[in-house]
Amino acid sequence: MSSLSQKEKIIRERRTIEATKKNLMGPSGKIGIIVRALGSPIMSEGGTYVDTNYLENPYDDFVDVEYEQTVSGQDGPVAWRDQIGHNESGAGVVHEENPNFLGYVFDGLSRGIHIEIQYMRHEHILRVHYKGYEVYREVAGELNAYGPFPEWEEIIFRLYKNAKEKYKNIKDQEYAELSDAVDRKKASFWNRLKMRWGV
Repeated sequence: MSSLSQKEKIIRERRTIEATKKNLMGPSGKIGIIVRALGSPIMSEGGTYVDTNYLENPYDDFVDVEYEQTVSGQDGPVAWRDQIGHNESGAGVVHEENPNFLGYVFDGLSRGIHIEIQYMRHEHILRVHYKGYEVYREVAGELNAYGPFPEWEEIIFRLYKNAKEKYKNIKDQEYAELSDAVDRKKASFWNRLKMRWGV
């Protein structure tokens, strides 16, 4: 039994190396960029006559964050954040702060391709199904399943070419929104100082 698990570990390690070389892994890999740029948001619904989800603790943080260190030893600004951002997918930008936002799904049938890519943000699960079979699964950055068949990988590489430009536009839009928010925050700060202290 232990020799079988040892063999499985060796295969997993080889597949992880192969997936890394092909830039498939992670939120910034080809699969993550495709699902974000070409996919649609997955939103939960709740109410009286449908299944409801229990609210999660809003103070729980599901994202790994590292902070810069300051001279006094306190946490400084965010240095690194492991997370997939949001996309516009036709109906405007989806904000992760929305408690109904669960992740993204790309359904290739609308393009005549029998492939589905899914990213669930709270569980950090990235999946690819090809012709109904799971050919790729990554959970929290660790590869759990990967069948490196050229048939579906070539589709991923083609889709990535299309998604790359759209993803760049999404990042530019997010940067513009962030800089606008920072400018508004600065103006608010100076107005508050002016009104409160006459500065």
